[in-house]
Amino acid sequence: MVAYEPTFGIVDYILLLLMLLISAAVGLYFACRGNKQRTTEEYLLADRDLSFFPVAMSLLAGFMSAIAYLGIPADVYKYGTMWWWYAVAHVLAIWITTTTFMPVFYRLKLVSVNEYLELRFSRTTRLCAAFIFFVQKCFYMGLVVYAPCLVLATVTGMAFEWSVLLIVIICTFYTCVGGLKAVVWTDVFQMTVALSGFFAIIIKGSVDFGGFSNIWDINERGQRIEFFNLSPDPRARHTVWSIVIGGTFVWLYISAVNQMQVQRLLACKTLNTARLSLILYGFGLVLITTLPCMVALVAYAYYNKCDPRLAGKIQRDDQIVAYLVVDIFRDFPGLPGIFVSSCFSAALSSMSSALNSLAAITGEDIVKAMWPNISDTRYTMINKITVVFFGLVFAGLTFLADVLGKLIQTVLAFAGTFGGPLLGLFCLGIFCPRANNVGAITGFLVSLTFGLWITTGAYMYPSASSGNSLPISTEDCMEDVAGNSTALFTMSTTENPMSFVNETMTEIQENEEFGYRSGIMGLYSLSYTWYCCILCLITILIGLPVSIIKDGGRRKTEVRTKNTIRILWLLTWNLRAQKFDHIY
Repeated sequence: MVAYEPTFGIVDYILLLLMLLISAAVGLYFACRGNKQRTTEEYLLADRDLSFFPVAMSLLAGFMSAIAYLGIPADVYKYGTMWWWYAVAHVLAIWITTTTFMPVFYRLKLVSVNEYLELRFSRTTRLCAAFIFFVQKCFYMGLVVYAPCLVLATVTGMAFEWSVLLIVIICTFYTCVGGLKAVVWTDVFQMTVALSGFFAIIIKGSVDFGGFSNIWDINERGQRIEFFNLSPDPRARHTVWSIVIGGTFVWLYISAVNQMQVQRLLACKTLNTARLSLILYGFGLVLITTLPCMVALVAYAYYNKCDPRLAGKIQRDDQIVAYLVVDIFRDFPGLPGIFVSSCFSAALSSMSSALNSLAAITGEDIVKAMWPNISDTRYTMINKITVVFFGLVFAGLTFLADVLGKLIQTVLAFAGTFGGPLLGLFCLGIFCPRANNVGAITGFLVSLTFGLWITTGAYMYPSASSGNSLPISTEDCMEDVAGNSTALFTMSTTENPMSFVNETMTEIQENEEFGYRSGIMGLYSLSYTWYCCILCLITILIGLPVSIIKDGGRRKTEVRTKNTIRILWLLTWNLRAQKFDHIY
């Protein structure tokens, strides 16, 4: 286990505490104003009265979790700048969401996005989607909470368990009492704090190296700058095709059919407000893709000849940013506090968004089905209890995150495995008028089964799917590796630092020598970036033929096809549809 010499000063603790207190105060403010979060519309949808700017910032904050804060820089540091192509995927996904999915959902005045699946197919389909959302979001939030707790435990010496309790209690409190308005406005504040940490690192690195151009040159010499890997091999970890095409499907799931994002858009005043929010969100995603990549380049410029992990100063790649901050800001009181506050802000914003969306799904998809005539006051109270329940679930799952590997790859693999089949369901409903309930459920189950099989295999045989890291060096820190006398993150006295380096190098060499597997094992080498795309297509390609066979080409299907196309066209292009029944 890594032990850390705390350099967190009183100023740093004050900054962290101030950020947490402001977040809690926002929740209390919205709990005490208006109807005091007693109605469903106010608690889950902020009375459908939000403007575009706070919604766009909240959408960004939902993505800007501590996983992105730590995981993206670690990925770029180790594998290079191909990650930057996600900026293109973001733009494509937002464009499709704005022109196709959002008009349909907004005009139907949904609360739970899964309600569309019941209207279009059946209640069974809706419950399947709700169950998968619960599973995916709970495991995802375990990773989200784990990341800032790892940072806090690393840079302060605080016990990991206490870090988990701190973040869960604060976030659960203000989400429970303040509803969606508290979530959105704390997201605006937390997003500002989170971005400040990135800018601080980039500015400090640019000053130390005489400009960012020099940092870029160092990374070019270290083979980190790569933008045009055009390999058609689907097993290659990152290529232009896998990120632009596969990434578009992942972000289409996240932006278009994910309750966590759609719920904020449904809370906008008008459809045009929702569209403006999405456009601003798209520009923000490009920025948030760029900043972590720049931080990774700064980190490599500092450690290109003394990799912290091989030197025994950190044990996980995801600790590289935390180590960098403590290293370069040790003589600047308050800056480590800003960084830790940034990580916590990013995690709080994602967690609050997830808690609120899980409350909406639980209430709309389960509670109202069991008690359709439940009073608004009691229903809102159940939503608040649901928030507390899932907060406890997140805390428990946080302790499983340590065994799941690289943060960002794990998150996107989970998003693809569960999001692909869900995205396929919605695509069947919106783009395939002949799709019916039997076909939708069949395609969904086949796709989900295949996805779980591939993901489990890739996890059990990581050397087949992890990809090869770029060259790293310890030529300027071998004295530290041998004695570890100046390391900020020191190994415990029972461990031999050099043996750790030898084990790490052996692992890397084995991965590189193993290469890609053939046959059925070759499926486990498939890049995680393709999961969502392939599983979405499987859902459609299985679901549509089964639907056609089930209907047997009857005239009823032909009539429904024409009417559905008409209604979807009217919804998409912001015209008035007279009869929505045909879409179901």
